[in-house]
Amino acid sequence: MDIEKINRWNRFIDEICTKDISSLSEVQKKAVLCFQYDAEMNSGGYSGYKDVHPDTDTEELRNALIEVGNQKFADNYWEAVMIGEDDNWVTTDSEYYLISPPLADCIEEYIDKHKEEF
Repeated sequence: MDIEKINRWNRFIDEICTKDISSLSEVQKKAVLCFQYDAEMNSGGYSGYKDVHPDTDTEELRNALIEVGNQKFADNYWEAVMIGEDDNWVTTDSEYYLISPPLADCIEEYIDKHKEEF
């Protein structure tokens, strides 16, 4: 168990995620955007995310998902934005949960890669 890694993750949740997003560095902002997206996807799916974050800059989140996660997350998000409503986001939500590694793992790796920012 890497206590430094655990402490960095806890700082990210307790300190970085609670700040006004406009005050964050670009690295921090990308991690927070992805964390918010992942949290809502895991609780309410895309429709829940859309309800909680209606003013999301779709390109900004898409780019963050590519950098922090991978292209599969970005493609799934884009599909949810563009055509997900056609089936009430059932397909895109289901596909999201199958992407490996999970976005939370990618965020944790991204934070470790940029530990000086966290």
